[in-house]
Amino acid sequence: MAANIDEDKVFRTNNRLCYFSNNGAHLAVAFQSNLLIKDAKTFDTRHSFIFADVIQCMEWSPNSEYILCANIRKAIIQVYSVHHPQWKCKLIEGSAGLQSVAWSPDSKCILTTADFNIQISIWNLQDQTVWYIQNLKTSAFDKLCFSPSGIRLAVIVTEENKNTVEIYKTDSWKISRKLICDRLRSIDGIRWSPNDELLCIWCSSTAEPKLIVYSTVWERHVVAFSPLEIAQSTAHSSERKLKGIESIEWIPSGQLLAVIGFNEVIVLLNYVTWTPLSQLYLDPVIRDCNYLTKVYKECTDSGNNPNKCIVSCNERVLREIHERPIYIEIGKKDSSDNFSVAKVNLLEFSTCGQYLAVKHELYPTTLWIWDIFTDYLDYLQLENPVTAIKWSPIRPQLLVFSERTARVYEWSRKGARILPMSKYTSVIDAHWHPTGDKVALCGYNKAMIYEITDIP
Repeated sequence: MAANIDEDKVFRTNNRLCYFSNNGAHLAVAFQSNLLIKDAKTFDTRHSFIFADVIQCMEWSPNSEYILCANIRKAIIQVYSVHHPQWKCKLIEGSAGLQSVAWSPDSKCILTTADFNIQISIWNLQDQTVWYIQNLKTSAFDKLCFSPSGIRLAVIVTEENKNTVEIYKTDSWKISRKLICDRLRSIDGIRWSPNDELLCIWCSSTAEPKLIVYSTVWERHVVAFSPLEIAQSTAHSSERKLKGIESIEWIPSGQLLAVIGFNEVIVLLNYVTWTPLSQLYLDPVIRDCNYLTKVYKECTDSGNNPNKCIVSCNERVLREIHERPIYIEIGKKDSSDNFSVAKVNLLEFSTCGQYLAVKHELYPTTLWIWDIFTDYLDYLQLENPVTAIKWSPIRPQLLVFSERTARVYEWSRKGARILPMSKYTSVIDAHWHPTGDKVALCGYNKAMIYEITDIP
């Protein structure tokens, strides 16, 4: 990826609020109380709006016609139209407070979650009506879960100390199914399959972990998966056993399901037989057991860079390390946090589904990139903790970002490298254009647009 810095494509922002619209036509930039809508090709400003307060949250509607801005602290939301800039809508949650806000898939409604998950409010922008969903489970990992087609919404609710899953039709916001999961001690998460037909519901407890699958076609539970039963059936296996269910993630094709345990183990399940096909253990020791395993480590290069304003590959490089074994550095635990359990905090499949990028809180400077087709691994070992990863929407190209640095790391099938950046801009996140031909690189208060000129 080329790294040509154009000063006309550097914008001041509020905390990474710089997003391309879903149709790729516009770029929205929020700075203080100002919202700028720019042309995604020329980056000329098309519209400028003034929000009621500092913009803390921003989101394009799925149809790219509207954009909402919110101030979470003051529970204020305003909606603007790209094609009708004179139109605007203002929502105030009031005394219930505001925890989060999101669009409905049809772009007709806005869903707000009140503080402490008291309720979900569904605001219809067309007829100006409001619906409510009460009794959300406050400790659930995933509270709102739309099906990929957008026709259903599943939520976890608690009534009389009993967890259930309610499924709503998004065209009327009426409840269509209420799932009572007696086989689960509690309900800690839900996830739709990419084809809309299956809803995974799981209990995370290490004492009784279980995943059950509800079919919208058969309208019943069709299968259950228990890590404990798998461990008992493979008692003499050399593989590590999955402990608990921290979370799950579908491969984009929907043919495999990744189940993440609390013991740094990730298991891939076949969606037909619901049996393990492969697994990955985030081993802190890289051994000489697979000659195709590649380790890229960030190192200082002895070369001299004549342009001191650019962080060059001559100053820092990702060098392939061939020595084995390699001991992965363990991060320091936050002394002020004595109760949380270290977990997988970054996990994302590539668009093609062949690669899975994983980062665990125990190893903050290391990123695993797993080729699930061949079971080979690449490792990125950086100087600073990894903060974000972003796959290209059209090719197996991964951008990696870390703390306190002006460097961006790129991984592809060909290898890994550091992209030259301005020394005066830290980059901690990114947002791809839908076509994959450009990307908005975001710092704490600036964003830069980079054009993709050389495809890895």
